[in-house]
Amino acid sequence: MRQQTSWITQSFRSIGLLLFLGVFFFLSGCTSKEEEEYHGYYIFCLDTNETQVGQEKYTPKAKTTKKLVEELIQCMKKDPKDISLVKAISDPIKLDEYKISSQGNISLYFSASYSNFTGVSEILRRAAIVKTLCQIPDISGVEFYVSGQPLTDSNMNAIGFMTADSFLDNTGKIAYTQTTTLTLYFADKKGDALVAVPVNVTYDAAIPAEQLVMERLAAGPENIKGIQGKQLQKTIPDGTKINSVSVKEKTCYLDVSSEFLEKRDGITGEAAIYSVVNSLVELSGINRVQFSIDGKTVLLYDDTINLGELFERNYDIIK
Repeated sequence: MRQQTSWITQSFRSIGLLLFLGVFFFLSGCTSKEEEEYHGYYIFCLDTNETQVGQEKYTPKAKTTKKLVEELIQCMKKDPKDISLVKAISDPIKLDEYKISSQGNISLYFSASYSNFTGVSEILRRAAIVKTLCQIPDISGVEFYVSGQPLTDSNMNAIGFMTADSFLDNTGKIAYTQTTTLTLYFADKKGDALVAVPVNVTYDAAIPAEQLVMERLAAGPENIKGIQGKQLQKTIPDGTKINSVSVKEKTCYLDVSSEFLEKRDGITGEAAIYSVVNSLVELSGINRVQFSIDGKTVLLYDDTINLGELFERNYDIIK
């Protein structure tokens, strides 16, 4: 009986020890995780495919704001230790100077070589530079100049000061968002005249403004604030796909799917065509529009309009 009691006691002691060790290791694991949490600086860079922004830990030596800016800029000019990353300020990019205002805004002045980077590649570099410099406590915003002129978006509007929050991070993909006002033309109730509608939009800056215009036209006026009932009508037929849109020498080349030819009921051919033309010509740098359907030139639209010609803004159809 004594041996059995001793065995039971010893078993409880062993179980207690195991529980204690389990709790100890659990708490130790939590403490270790908290201790490993990093609160220092990062040097932001790009992955080798230039599809997303990466980062490396860095401990700066400088203490003053000016010296910190200089040190971090120099770091962004150096190749990262991780071979899967590339530096944000690539060799072709030359930073001529920078200025820090009394409000803590920093203006970076790049040479013309910065213009060699466009689209996603440029946005990712800009995101890496801004996110790196905005870690400095006294820096509140970063502004870019190229060849002495403010960096502009696809609408030729100055981008201005940016912060780390200007760049949305979605599953590792960085996108710079900006807000602009588009002037879109929709058909009136009768369908034979156009009404100009200013629309404020926030969008990914990698999307060309002319593509954004077409997407918003295709969506119609239904979701635009201030448009009640059936005051305005959509002009682009449902199912129309925007195959491509590009601008060269102030001409916008627009290729859409064949659904575009299926004119909506109650909309005149002129209203449908100039809804697109007038909306695109509102963008800076576009004076004319050339249509094509699935990559081919179609001569007639609605049996009356020569779709093969270059279209310019039509003021007469605006209500």
